[in-house]
Amino acid sequence: MGKRKRHLTKRDRKVLEFVIRYRVGTVDLLRRPCFGEDAGLENVSRVLQRLANYKLLLRVSSKSGFTYYTPTRHTFAVFGQEPRTPRPLTEQTLPVVMAVAFYCVAKDLRRLTSAEFQELYPELWRPGMRSSNYLLMEVDGKLRLELLLVDRGGAPHRMRSRVRRMIAQRKSLPAFQSLINSGRFRITVLTGTREQQQKIRNRIRQESFGPVTVSTFVVTELGDYLTLRK
Repeated sequence: MGKRKRHLTKRDRKVLEFVIRYRVGTVDLLRRPCFGEDAGLENVSRVLQRLANYKLLLRVSSKSGFTYYTPTRHTFAVFGQEPRTPRPLTEQTLPVVMAVAFYCVAKDLRRLTSAEFQELYPELWRPGMRSSNYLLMEVDGKLRLELLLVDRGGAPHRMRSRVRRMIAQRKSLPAFQSLINSGRFRITVLTGTREQQQKIRNRIRQESFGPVTVSTFVVTELGDYLTLRK
């Protein structure tokens, strides 16, 4: 591991930090935040393969030809964390982590890990309540807490029910109820196509979620992946 560390550049570490935070990395996903808009895809691919050769990234290829990278136990050790083997991404979890990562890159935002969120805001969390996929964003000079929900192409009314359930769970915490009442909590639904976005919008408009702003965002890469998977 010491030899691997000595050969890591600042950019290498940036790539590894990204993949740890978002659980996934692809050539397209990592180019802008870690290499810059002008970087060639071949150059990005070479760097990722080198890190895979160091066993700091795991390269995964699906039968359909889709390739992505995930952290290994050695990746965590580079940053002084306890080495651990991450759970493999499945057909259910891969679209979610990909959509969140692409959204954060597009909006220049950063996902809070569960550990970060629980440490920063213990009053907004309890066991059994998911604390991943939160972001902090500034709107009109004030920080807002944003929760991302990922639609995988299901029935639009189910997403509306899911939004309702997410809000109800959080209202049971007094601190979260106060956050909601102050208009500083919002939910964004990530979906893969504009057609699906419109369907979800129509369902959401049929119901009032009080001071919680509920919006939608199209992650085209999510739609591409879901089509590829089929």
